[in-house]
Amino acid sequence: MTLRIGISARLLHDPPPGLGLPQKRLQFLESSMAHWIMAHGAIALMVPFIDEGSPLSDNHAPVSDIVDLLDGLVLQGGIDICPEAYDGTPADPAWAGDAIRDRYELALLRAFLAARKPVLGICRGAQLINVCFGGTLVQDIPSMCPGALDHQDTLRYDRLMHEVAFAPGSSLAAMYGGECQHQVTSIHHQCVDRLGFGLVVEARSPRDGIVEAIRHKGPGFVLGVQWHPEFHLKPGEETQGLLDSGPMMKAFLDAACVRADRHRARAAQNAAQEKN
Repeated sequence: MTLRIGISARLLHDPPPGLGLPQKRLQFLESSMAHWIMAHGAIALMVPFIDEGSPLSDNHAPVSDIVDLLDGLVLQGGIDICPEAYDGTPADPAWAGDAIRDRYELALLRAFLAARKPVLGICRGAQLINVCFGGTLVQDIPSMCPGALDHQDTLRYDRLMHEVAFAPGSSLAAMYGGECQHQVTSIHHQCVDRLGFGLVVEARSPRDGIVEAIRHKGPGFVLGVQWHPEFHLKPGEETQGLLDSGPMMKAFLDAACVRADRHRARAAQNAAQEKN
């Protein structure tokens, strides 16, 4: 069976006039994310946001129906998380985030967690996992973590790289054959501060200690990484040396496949019982 992987939508509340859609909120996904998933034989499906202010919102299908149709969830990167989501206040108006997107993604995340279906959080997605489990965030690494590396550069964007070190015995170390030091693409100015309940640190930036990956210790697959594996090119291209994104996606899809097989077996058993 071909796996169906949901991707949370990015929201653009005020599109530029040149797009020809004035006063229309846009929902979109970055194509590299879809390509990363589809390159491993799965179907990538963006999960639309239901506009909270729309009169149609009262009649939409429950989020549990969305979860039933999908085998796993990937949380995209994007705008900052609203500090109010973790009982904070913005230290700067520029870091106020998007509370609407937060509510939409947190509802999705909690529904997938309740169903014990695998979740993979990328950049903002990793931060959202931490917030969901009661953690907090550093709102701005440059101003709040003196001496930290540059983890974001608007000019270099997806060519800004640094090392990450996997924690010994971590799931990431197991995925990558025990190797610990790797180069990744880093694009974030916020990061994990207080770790959420039930989470463990999977990787850090070795030069400044910034948390770069987290995992939930409970049953199932719940992993968040600060870097962007979907931007990593194939080995042998110009950015050779970047961490191969394949093993991570394979581990996520393997977990989705196990969960899907259990769901099919349970459905078949229920059907047989009803027949008898």
